[in-house]
Amino acid sequence: MVEGVRGARGLWRVALAVLASVVVAGAGLPAPVGAGAAGPGPAVSDQWEIAVFLCTPSSPDCRKRGATEKQKRAVRTILEGLPEVTAVRFVDRATAYASFRQDFAGKKTLLAKVRAKDVPESFHVQVTQGADRGRVRVAVARRPGVGTVVDQAEMHALEQDELASPDVGVYLCTKVSAMPACGSGRGAANGKKTTSKEKKAVVAAIKGTPGVESYSFVDQTTAYQNFVETFADHESLVAVTKVSDIPELYSLTMRSEADWGAAARRLERLSGVSTVYNARCFQTTVKLTGEYGLSHADPENTVC
Repeated sequence: MVEGVRGARGLWRVALAVLASVVVAGAGLPAPVGAGAAGPGPAVSDQWEIAVFLCTPSSPDCRKRGATEKQKRAVRTILEGLPEVTAVRFVDRATAYASFRQDFAGKKTLLAKVRAKDVPESFHVQVTQGADRGRVRVAVARRPGVGTVVDQAEMHALEQDELASPDVGVYLCTKVSAMPACGSGRGAANGKKTTSKEKKAVVAAIKGTPGVESYSFVDQTTAYQNFVETFADHESLVAVTKVSDIPELYSLTMRSEADWGAAARRLERLSGVSTVYNARCFQTTVKLTGEYGLSHADPENTVC
């Protein structure tokens, strides 16, 4: 497989492509990170912890309430009582916030948005090798005072998979795309697969975008083959997903000193473009989600 196409295998980008293109109800779609769905976790070393982030007033689905001391004790009791759990450590807000400030020292916009009270306290859980990590997540995911539960093993798997992904991926519209950009503002092409005319405009824009070093096109058949390989263990998902459901894309290699965020924002405004993936933005999101429980901290992706 040529270098430019290898990136289409990226789990994040393939999952994004599927979710952006077709709604699959009850098809066995793998549980999103932190969702607390049941089932065995990734086959990885037990060094990877499960992080239980507690509610803050700014946490989604916490009804503007922070976790109480009683709720914290209850969550700890549940975790320590699980046979799979070998250790539980608590990270207080001051420690988490100091670490957050250090890790994102170069992102002034993000630092200005996130206050100390926004950073959740958390329990970090170690489990036995081969344990049902999903069972641990489910045990506390919906408990009072719990904001999100994130399996560090899944985050690590995403990071490893992204090593083969492009710097910027420009996804095109399909006939079944649920993305708003594909359904309106395109005239006669509304709700249809990206047209040849739109593709030519996208290519011209890519060539004229500062910072683009090279690009390649991943056709629908190749993208589908990569999807099937990536989700080989999810037979029900593959069974209901057709070639026509998977978007074509342009895979871009960017210069390291370039503003990848500016490039992505420029390209995502083009007619026929469903969504644009930015590797740097993804990396920031993974760290915010997996280490600090702050996936909601930058909804407009201003730091990307």
